[in-house]
Amino acid sequence: MESSMTRKSPDEKIMIPYLRKLTREHRQLNRLIDTTKSAIARDELKALKRLRLRLKDKIVALQRHYYGRGLTG
Repeated sequence: MESSMTRKSPDEKIMIPYLRKLTREHRQLNRLIDTTKSAIARDELKALKRLRLRLKDKIVALQRHYYGRGLTG
């Protein structure tokens, strides 16, 4: 039986997989940016970096909302 300290709210059950998905997308963008810097136009690179930053901001905001200082995993 789960104690009240380990029981997850319905929001957490949804948010944990969502945060993991956002983190994966952020990592993929990092790899794409790192591997294609010389291969794409400067404007495209800027757009990718803006998208990466928006994803990171969203991840941090959700972590703060649900976990206080942030999720470490």
